[in-house]
Amino acid sequence: MLTSFKKYLLSAVILAIISTASVAEDIDLFTGVTPPNSTDIPNILIVLDNTANWNTAFTNEVNALATVLSGLKVDKFRVGLMMFTETGSGNSNPDGGYVRAAIRLMDNTNKSLYQNLVNSLDKVGDKSNGGKLGLTMAEAYYYFSGASAYAGHNKAKRDYTDNTTGTSASKAVYALSGNALSSASDSGYENPVSSGCQKNFVIYISNGAVQDNSADTSTANSKLSAAGGNTAQIALSPSGSQSGAGDEWARFMARTASTKIITYTIDVDPITTGQGLGFTALLKSMANQGKGKYFSVNSSVNSGSQIADALNQIFAEILAVNSVFSSASLPVSVNTQGTYLNQIFVGMFRPDANANPRWAGNLKQYQFKPSLTNNKIELNLADADSALAINKNTGFITQCARSFWTPGTANLDNYWSFAPQGSCTAIANSEQSNTPDADIVEKGAAGYLLRAINSTSRTVKTCDPASCTGLTNFDDANTSITQSLLGVANSTERTNVINWVRGKDIKDENANGNIAEMRPSVHGDIVHSRPVAVDYGGSTGVVVFYGASDGMLHAINGNQSSSIGTYTAGSELWSFVAPEHYGQFKRIYDNSPAITLPSVGDSTAKPYFVDGRITAYKSNSTVWVYATQRRGGRMIYAFDVSTPTSPSLKWRQGCPNLINDTGCTLASLSSIGQTWSAAVSLKSSGYVSGSTPLPMLIFGGGYDTCEDGSGSSDLNTCTAPKGNKIFVLDANSGTLLTTLSTDRSVVGDVTVVSNNITGLAEYAYAADTGGNVYRITIGSSAPSSWTIMKIASLGCSTTSCPGGVANRKFMFSPEVVVTPSYNVILIGSGDREHPLLSHTTTTSVDNAFFMIKDKPSDATWWSSETGNCQSLALACISSLLAIDPDSTILPTDAQLEAKKGWYMPFGAAGTTHDKEQVVTSAIAVLGIVTFSTHTPVPTDPSVCGSNLGLARVYNLGFMNGRSVGTTRYVPIAGGGLPPSPVAGMVTITHPTTGQNITVPFVIGSSPDSPLEGTSPSPIVTPAHYKSRAYWYLQQ
Repeated sequence: MLTSFKKYLLSAVILAIISTASVAEDIDLFTGVTPPNSTDIPNILIVLDNTANWNTAFTNEVNALATVLSGLKVDKFRVGLMMFTETGSGNSNPDGGYVRAAIRLMDNTNKSLYQNLVNSLDKVGDKSNGGKLGLTMAEAYYYFSGASAYAGHNKAKRDYTDNTTGTSASKAVYALSGNALSSASDSGYENPVSSGCQKNFVIYISNGAVQDNSADTSTANSKLSAAGGNTAQIALSPSGSQSGAGDEWARFMARTASTKIITYTIDVDPITTGQGLGFTALLKSMANQGKGKYFSVNSSVNSGSQIADALNQIFAEILAVNSVFSSASLPVSVNTQGTYLNQIFVGMFRPDANANPRWAGNLKQYQFKPSLTNNKIELNLADADSALAINKNTGFITQCARSFWTPGTANLDNYWSFAPQGSCTAIANSEQSNTPDADIVEKGAAGYLLRAINSTSRTVKTCDPASCTGLTNFDDANTSITQSLLGVANSTERTNVINWVRGKDIKDENANGNIAEMRPSVHGDIVHSRPVAVDYGGSTGVVVFYGASDGMLHAINGNQSSSIGTYTAGSELWSFVAPEHYGQFKRIYDNSPAITLPSVGDSTAKPYFVDGRITAYKSNSTVWVYATQRRGGRMIYAFDVSTPTSPSLKWRQGCPNLINDTGCTLASLSSIGQTWSAAVSLKSSGYVSGSTPLPMLIFGGGYDTCEDGSGSSDLNTCTAPKGNKIFVLDANSGTLLTTLSTDRSVVGDVTVVSNNITGLAEYAYAADTGGNVYRITIGSSAPSSWTIMKIASLGCSTTSCPGGVANRKFMFSPEVVVTPSYNVILIGSGDREHPLLSHTTTTSVDNAFFMIKDKPSDATWWSSETGNCQSLALACISSLLAIDPDSTILPTDAQLEAKKGWYMPFGAAGTTHDKEQVVTSAIAVLGIVTFSTHTPVPTDPSVCGSNLGLARVYNLGFMNGRSVGTTRYVPIAGGGLPPSPVAGMVTITHPTTGQNITVPFVIGSSPDSPLEGTSPSPIVTPAHYKSRAYWYLQQ
């Protein structure tokens, strides 16, 4: 069961300290934005197949292309046109491609001229004599590189200065500046790429199943080899066009070339018999290898509307791409909750480089490696081979690390040959293998094992959308999963989406012709969900429960090597899909439209599912798990997982709709917001069956998206939000026992303080987005009689924050340390959801870290502050002692005694802490409080990539704010938004004696990485600091 107890800090038995994590959206930081004055407009080269059989689709292709060019946003794209070489007067060998219209800015003038050029194309006068795809891809590369042309310099209609050949529409284009070639005699291309930060694209529009002749293919391969590309043939199924070099060139251009070029393909009127199937496979491979997309279109539908739709989607994605620079792998969740074994679970995600809604994700497991330094145990994060796992330069996993569940080097595979990545030079060909998974999110680990099973045999559960009283199968046979709920057009698409969600590779993501296998993207991102690991003991061992943006709540075998029945270590036992999420699956199935970014105002928000923290209640053989949804919704689900391979649904509570209160399970829960706050288990003497205390859940009311506003007009406007409550439920039945009101939304977890002997709750503490802190008195009262008191108002310099004034927000749970004299409350203000300089609602706030002393047993404790706090009996800024984060002068005991705590202010303009905010929860161990901050910094236009800002980790003596080491804070490698710290006790093997010992640890206190482990040393003696509240899941 969930137990609380107190121990002297220097005693030998401490179990586990559990810390919470909650975070416009925080992902804005990871996706990045285009610098405000950026001139890095994307370059797009449309390659139009003009082979001799152009007659069939010609008119509709031209209409579609001209229409799309006309509708492009002004000054947002640079577009050019390349075509296959032609024969006749003025056209000399060799074959290949030529630039018909150079890549130029699509301003109003050029858009009109390019539209005229496209409309002037003639299906007889502008046709080529045969397929030459491989050589044309080579020519595109030469053009983007500013290299010498191979085929494009001696063609009559090439775009060179003073060309007077052809139609008036052609000559009008040639008369523009920025020609592809500077003169008729010039053979070297004028480089259209003006910046290394520009994004470059090829859009190939097909014209039937063209087949390169063997001589052209041989030349294309020779050119590829000379450019430094890999000529190893990519396997295709069917293999009719496998010898073509188009996909090998696309691979080189996207993955290896110094100037990266992404390739999209549009398969116009694909032929479904004979050679057509092989050519379609080639186009799919080109898009896959080129990191773009493949589109199959019918030219005869509505005069080419499908072609136009495909082009418009591509241009929309390209616009989004230029707003996204980061593909960095970013850890989001560290977890040792529920087990004292040496097992560390890390949830991972990587933003999609094209701003698409489907992101890569995985769950990986590591361990601590102990070492001995000056007779003191030191801990470091290590991989499955006991090699140190952290790259101190990046702050993430090192390039040759292998997580648990990932096969060893004796079992190298080539699974990722269709999308090779990785930089472990010590292992040959590892970029194609799952081993080592290293810092590549999707490789190895839980994702590797999930891809190894069959989608038809996978156990995926859901519940009836109307009643949701028990678990049913999420499969095609479940008629309650309707077309309407999925948002699909017909029964075929319904089947495809359901099977795709289960993992079937419907779209042949790896282009190997096998659509029955599991798709590579089956494991989604873990952006916010924090796993819980439950140690069942016996032959079962550890099971991990977590949510991901593939739409699933996952339950996996968390053991490092032991099976649970037939489920090997790391394998999924089962998963669950919430019915309110059905309507989001089509979007991640389509992988479109693009996600909302600060620089792309007309796209939509990233889809989330079971996105919140997972918690568990365990008593003897009973295990219940609770899942919250964070950005994914307003529900909380309870499962009985006492038999981990056979779950049952206990209940669900909340509201199924994000934007209205229709369908709430209780009318009294209509005030619930997005369920960010974890469901924390507790027992009290006032809620019993006979004399046996019954388990309850307590959680904050959640997040209201009115807090998402980021402009100056949004300052302190969210004054009547959803989530301004604290709910208490019966943990077994889900019955609502009481509701406690707060001023603003309670987003973080509620911290419970229990009696050190009985383990029963006495008090609880919570904080809200208005900068207020609350104490809940529990004692022996029934839940309906619990009382709540605001004990601190810290949102502004006064006790109330007027509208239009930026207020401090508390987004995390308070850390509570119980001392003989008072309870110490530790909490930092900040808004993790607004991490950018452009977010006025954050950058205009002077944030701070607070230490507040509360004495619940003293009725006069807060009434004594009425003279400092506008006649209110609570703590305000005037109640606390200010401590300069950069000062080396410590406050005196008398100064500290005279105040109700201290605070460390950030945000003073012109200082190193300007715009700094606390973005994690705090955790206190052995007299030290640890938390991390983030400061946005101006973007350097000369540097490509996402600006992740400055992250700092603070390690302070929590009684007086003293530094631990030479300074109070140290920059964290890699920057970004660190996960909240986690601490406790872990059993490790002594590095010299070989005996099992239990030592304290903290993850998140090291500047080397938010994932790095440390073994803290005490800075106080029991005389100064007697006790501390610990929460643990009793095994």
